[in-house]
Amino acid sequence: MRNKLFLVSSLLIIASMVLAGCAGETVVETVVVTELVEVPGEAEVQVQEVVVTATPVPEVMAEFNSADPTTYVSATFGEPETLDPAIDYESAGIADILQIYDTLIYYNNDKATEFVPQLALEVPSVENGGISADGQTVTFKIRPGVKFHDGSDMTLDDVAFTFQRGLLQGGTFTPQWLLTEPLLGAGVYDVTDLIDPTLAGPDVETLNDDPENLLKVPADVLLATCEKVTSTIVADAAAGTVTFTLAQPWAPFIDTLANGWGAIMSKAWVGANGGWDGDCATWQNFYGKTSEQINETAIGSGAMGTGPYMLDHWTKGEEIVLKANENYWRTEPIWEGGPSGAPAIKTVIEKQVDEFSTRYAMLQAGDADYAAVGSIADWPQMDGLTGQVCELVDTNCVPTETPDQPLELIKGYETATRTDFFFTFTLNTDGGNNFMGSGELDGNGIPPNFFSDDNVRLGFAHCFNYDIYLSDVLLGEAFRSRGVMFPGMDGYQEDAPVYEYDLAKCEEYLKASKWTKGPDGWVPDPAGEVSLWDTGFRMTIAYNTGNTARQTLAQIFQQELAALNENFIVEVTGLPWPTYLRNQRAQKLPLFPVGWIEDIHVTHNWVQPYAIGTYGNRQALPAELKAKFEELITAAVVEPDKAARETIYHEFNQVYHEAVTGLILFIANGRHYQQRWVEGWQSNPIGPTYYYALSKK
Repeated sequence: MRNKLFLVSSLLIIASMVLAGCAGETVVETVVVTELVEVPGEAEVQVQEVVVTATPVPEVMAEFNSADPTTYVSATFGEPETLDPAIDYESAGIADILQIYDTLIYYNNDKATEFVPQLALEVPSVENGGISADGQTVTFKIRPGVKFHDGSDMTLDDVAFTFQRGLLQGGTFTPQWLLTEPLLGAGVYDVTDLIDPTLAGPDVETLNDDPENLLKVPADVLLATCEKVTSTIVADAAAGTVTFTLAQPWAPFIDTLANGWGAIMSKAWVGANGGWDGDCATWQNFYGKTSEQINETAIGSGAMGTGPYMLDHWTKGEEIVLKANENYWRTEPIWEGGPSGAPAIKTVIEKQVDEFSTRYAMLQAGDADYAAVGSIADWPQMDGLTGQVCELVDTNCVPTETPDQPLELIKGYETATRTDFFFTFTLNTDGGNNFMGSGELDGNGIPPNFFSDDNVRLGFAHCFNYDIYLSDVLLGEAFRSRGVMFPGMDGYQEDAPVYEYDLAKCEEYLKASKWTKGPDGWVPDPAGEVSLWDTGFRMTIAYNTGNTARQTLAQIFQQELAALNENFIVEVTGLPWPTYLRNQRAQKLPLFPVGWIEDIHVTHNWVQPYAIGTYGNRQALPAELKAKFEELITAAVVEPDKAARETIYHEFNQVYHEAVTGLILFIANGRHYQQRWVEGWQSNPIGPTYYYALSKK
């Protein structure tokens, strides 16, 4: 018997699925397979056609999984000024404070004006009896059984002490004005405003931010001041409550307590680490401490709260590392569908990386879960790494044209921030001032009162190229704000005037700037013999290192002024964030770009800091102008009638515009880029990224 080789040609039809991101299409491939088959016992060769059906084997869509789902790495720039909740009033510090400490109430996920209970058992309201009918008493039922990170019990006394300490520690550069007004009276922005400065001696004009002068005040006056403060915040052990007695009804009081300055601290821990221990006889010894002084203690450079994360270490200029509180008290979800129990992310590493190119490379390599952009101008580069786009949250996402890329973009959410430019009317020259050159109007500097001249401010207002900033830096994804407050708030006017880019007007005003040298220095004088246009000037505009948007703002002035007159010389320099803040507060910067994130969503939280508080103080505004602003702001905040309140704010808008204290710029759209394996990010306009809500695949 012979064996024959039998040649069989089989037509094999294979259906395969080719996947493209989240959407796919079916492609049929025809493959001819030839094989030799040995057929025993056959005398003749026969050809048979065999059709074989194969099970399709689809390509698997790329998975985006983290190599370490328990660790979250943020590549950012700008570290906290301090971790003391009573003092810190900037975004980097508050973001960490709200991870380590708990507040009485917190934001309801992505809602800036809705709240959930945290260390309180419920959010006070008139309906549940937490707010009195007249609106002047607010009572919180405090959650029992909560422990601080050191294992000690959180008590009612800790809650009351936290707010008493904050008010008494004071400082016009701190967030305490948000609490002094409702508790001590509208227009009271610092605890020392309660004290008649004449009691300290005829040479004392003010006690604000002046610990030395405060110590001159008689002991009985100091004691009465402390007792006034402590009487407004009272713990009731029997009822399990802490009650705030307001000086007048204050609608946004509840909203105010959700942010960093409402973080509850341990009275024993503060006292053991060099802080006030609650004794009214000694509070004056702790008033007006700077962040540098506080950071010499664990209160500022360390932290000990009740929150979902504990501070592992803070290496200045390098990183902050947080570790999960495995004994976190929360047993029920913080909000519907939210987290409970110990955090899913066990370690958070915040890397300080000034260069955007390095932050970008960390994202690209998967070494960072999030990287801060320097400005909107970085968006196109980030888009190149983006594989899907999500609206508002990281669900319901749509693939991009490059679906294999590792990032997702979350967009379309509200923002509660704006970056503007501010002029300093009288510069501080104590110890020298490198930002004002020679300090003279000699072509190599500017005098301290350079921006006190209306013509100079108006000239600068018309020399700024707003369209270039919108198109080249903001990429058109923003709109011009028509006033200090945000659209939709009391007093906002869609038709309010704004300054426009107009080089002819800029030249007109700067040519009109004339000066006279007197015994006390240079004075703006329409009949002066020294012309700014002919003499020229030199000065420095600073920005915080890493913030390329603010760098570009400064460079726009640099370029426009130099093109207008070669004798107008602006130098641009970057400073670390804490250094930048210190120079602002010290009134050293001739003009400065900086952003404001609202603390509460009301007009008062914009006009007060812009005119008489945070930035008004840093600008050294003239006393008569601040007095006018304060008159209008105080009248508006206590006016119950909306129409009357709007009228007052409209007058404020007019005064603010005509005073040209700064340049009100643009409200930008929101964007957040992150690795696709990150889940749970929420876009709260006021609150920071809340690590407790995050998890990773």
